[in-house]
Amino acid sequence: MKKLLKLIKRLVIFVVILGIVGGGWFYYNKYKTEKLKRMAEEERRKQEELEKERQRKILEERKKIYEGYLTQIEKYLKEEKNYAKVKELISEAIAFAKQYNFPTDKINQILHQIEVNNLLEKLKKLEKENGDIYKYFYVRNEVQKIPSFNEIIDFKNKIINQTYENEYKVKLISSKRALDNLAEGEQPSYNYFLSRKLYSDAKDLRIDRNIKKDKLEDEIEKLQNELYFASKSLYKNTIPTSLY
Repeated sequence: MKKLLKLIKRLVIFVVILGIVGGGWFYYNKYKTEKLKRMAEEERRKQEELEKERQRKILEERKKIYEGYLTQIEKYLKEEKNYAKVKELISEAIAFAKQYNFPTDKINQILHQIEVNNLLEKLKKLEKENGDIYKYFYVRNEVQKIPSFNEIIDFKNKIINQTYENEYKVKLISSKRALDNLAEGEQPSYNYFLSRKLYSDAKDLRIDRNIKKDKLEDEIEKLQNELYFASKSLYKNTIPTSLY
């Protein structure tokens, strides 16, 4: 019996020791596992930070390249006015910007400025064309095709207003020419009424567009009256001028 109790006692002690050792090993193993896990997590974060830094540096380098594009574009646009080179660089810059999701506001502004510059050149040529008063219709039609950007709207309106002044002058000149033909005895009725029609259109245009009155207008009106009464066929076959 004593031997059995001793055996049981030893067995209990062994179990207790085994439990203590097993528990210690369990907690040690758990600690070791957690430590390895933390180390792995720390290494992962470290690698992520390194990758972020690497990407940041790459992006910074690419940003400098992009800014270099913008600098070159402005140089060729403002200093050299080489629009062909500007368009080439803009095409490359836009593709580059899309690749790295860079803003293209500056490029869009430059493209707009190029368009404005081109339209200004066209308006300057049309302004010169406007020097020929007989081209008023062509010039007006071409100017009206040009977009009304804020940068050019005043210049555009100035040219259009000049076309109306030119039209006014042309109608007066044509009215006077018809009277000259009438004075030569050519088709009295036709030239008289043509002159009156052109004169009336010119006067209406002047009033409508607030154009400065040309002294030729009064000369034409006076000459119409004189030639009317000087022409026997007109005086006999038409209503007197004063009744119009």
